[in-house]
Amino acid sequence: MSERAPAPFALEDIHLIQAHSPETIQRTWANNKHEWGKTIDTETYYARERHLASQGFASQGKLKFWILVPTTFSPEHPDLDLILSAVETYDRPGMVATKEYGVNDVLAISIASVFTPVQYRGHGYASHMMKLLWKEIEAMDIVAFTSLYSDVGPKFYGRLGWTPMRSDELVIPTSHQVTQAESIVVESVTDNDLLELIKRDAQLVRGSLQARLDESSVSSPSTVLVVVTPEPNCIQWLHARSRYVAQHILKLDQHEITTLGAKDPNSDSFVLWNHDLLKHKLVIIRWRLDSEAGDATARALIGAAQREAEKWRLSSVVVWNPEQPLADLLGLNVDSREKSIPSLGLTSPAFKADNVEWILNEKYAWC
Repeated sequence: MSERAPAPFALEDIHLIQAHSPETIQRTWANNKHEWGKTIDTETYYARERHLASQGFASQGKLKFWILVPTTFSPEHPDLDLILSAVETYDRPGMVATKEYGVNDVLAISIASVFTPVQYRGHGYASHMMKLLWKEIEAMDIVAFTSLYSDVGPKFYGRLGWTPMRSDELVIPTSHQVTQAESIVVESVTDNDLLELIKRDAQLVRGSLQARLDESSVSSPSTVLVVVTPEPNCIQWLHARSRYVAQHILKLDQHEITTLGAKDPNSDSFVLWNHDLLKHKLVIIRWRLDSEAGDATARALIGAAQREAEKWRLSSVVVWNPEQPLADLLGLNVDSREKSIPSLGLTSPAFKADNVEWILNEKYAWC
């Protein structure tokens, strides 16, 4: 068995900095393309990343690029071969609810695209980078929590401070028969509907958090309820990804994605979805079933999703972390995911807790 080669740089000789130059940022994309853009030509991959970075969810400084580099690295004259590891962060709105402080609007950060080039792996650089990133976020003193989605299991990020959360999914084949009631007719959700729909959704989420605090089940001051606030920008960013794939990667004749979900005109019930065309599935990114709505409404919303999936020749509809009654209603099993494991880290000392619940642990929060 061969011995591992010595680390090219000691941990005390490297640090984490923000990358600002287009040249450096593009190099991080060139590095991670080997993992996330295997089937895409290089220029198309760069164009997609630039397109996504221009969206409202990522623009105006909300998207930040971080690189782990030797302390001798010069941002003005960078040696791009010395990017040891990289990560991206997105500033986004969140809510935190506690018995002591009530419901608060907070700043949250989503963490994505953690990547170490092959030649620098095995030396603890990614772990070191994430520790340094945690310190950077804590030093901001304005971020309540961070979230990420692990593709390397629960342990790696768990030991660094991010607690793995529920990671189940319900897979509904497009061909699965779902009984529809003629009395329930749902309407399509389009881009023009998002602002009003999500604004109302966020109001209802706030109310449900307050109701939870008023319940005896959240009597302990050490219980924290955390929500990544639903907002149009994150929904539009997800659709920008799928629309780019349809038009520029798959180059489909039918590439105009116009239906983003379905809603019940008689209640606050709705479903929002996203077209994962490369993996041949329609993913439910936000599911709301009004407390007064019944099984017929749930079936109608799922039926609308199945029809959209069929329209795009997708094999299934996938729901992340569904409530068990939905699975029971459809006669299907809920299974565990091994990829995209939601992980949460509380970074504000005001909200340290023994018991943390991630409310609305759904796909809209992914990036």
